[in-house]
Amino acid sequence: MTNNPKPMTRIEFLKNISYLIIQADVLEIPLICFTFYRSPEDQLKEFNAGRSQVKLGKHQQWLAMDFAIVDDLNHDGIVDKDEIRWKDDDRYTILGEYWETLGGFWGGRWKNPHDPYHFEG
Repeated sequence: MTNNPKPMTRIEFLKNISYLIIQADVLEIPLICFTFYRSPEDQLKEFNAGRSQVKLGKHQQWLAMDFAIVDDLNHDGIVDKDEIRWKDDDRYTILGEYWETLGGFWGGRWKNPHDPYHFEG
């Protein structure tokens, strides 16, 4: 695990995200990205709901992605972030630890809010 990685440039982030997606495919972990860019208004909603600790986040800088494992989608194809947040699923840990080897921050290490689907550069 990387304790204090240096921030990634956007091109480094996108390159490393492609490695993460390939690794997930090799491990047969089907992913779907459900948040890449987030508007300032949407970020404020996440902050006010307690799902983010910052008013200006990495999603607004195109330096974070939220991934769900496909079988975590509800029957209507919607991702329930609060349901995933507290789920104990080793597949998120496997992907998070791999992401850290690439120099990224993984939200599964965070306590408040615990954010296992969040991958940030």
